[in-house]
Amino acid sequence: MFAWATPDYMLDYMSLDQIFMYYDFGLEHEENKSIILVNRIAVGLFGVEEEPKKQKKDYNDTPDREAFYKYYGDRIKRPEKRGQP
Repeated sequence: MFAWATPDYMLDYMSLDQIFMYYDFGLEHEENKSIILVNRIAVGLFGVEEEPKKQKKDYNDTPDREAFYKYYGDRIKRPEKRGQP
């Protein structure tokens, strides 16, 4: 899968468990790629209907300051400003 993963490197620097894990992850990756490819071929050649892509929930990214200070207000440490005690 990767250029660094030569048989010599794997045998010299990886344990047998790591080699098996690497092989299993590679096999799983190839299976996922093949499933995606077959699905794309089915859509392109045979007009199979795709499931509509799910929209991500519209989250409000503004911070809730009141809740933040409620939970962490006593733990916040701020440096003292110069010139003020």
